[in-house]
Amino acid sequence: MNIQSTAASLPPQANLVVVSPAARDVKTAGETRTTDPTLTLLPVQPPDRTQLEAATQSVRDFVKPINDNLEFSVDGDSGQLVVKIIDSATKEVIRQVPSQEMLAIAKALDSIKGLFVKQSA
Repeated sequence: MNIQSTAASLPPQANLVVVSPAARDVKTAGETRTTDPTLTLLPVQPPDRTQLEAATQSVRDFVKPINDNLEFSVDGDSGQLVVKIIDSATKEVIRQVPSQEMLAIAKALDSIKGLFVKQSA
């Protein structure tokens, strides 16, 4: 079994993208400078639901001929991409990322955030 890291292919978690990934900050005595003067941070808009569904479908179509044990979907409540590893014999979910528990926690936190905003407004 060949397992490769997927960290490089994951979308950025912050709302900024570094245009020049080769740039590094150099710290010297009392100053910080960037070695690449073309370093620019651009704001990233999160994809809307239709873009996420289209991207999920294209990944699903690409992976299906290679490995039918992977399932890609979008959670209905949170809009998060969900990846499931399924046992081909029993059709049982072996692993899900993010887990059902994390999706439930995110939903609960989102509803609490909504209550907090309503109370303070």
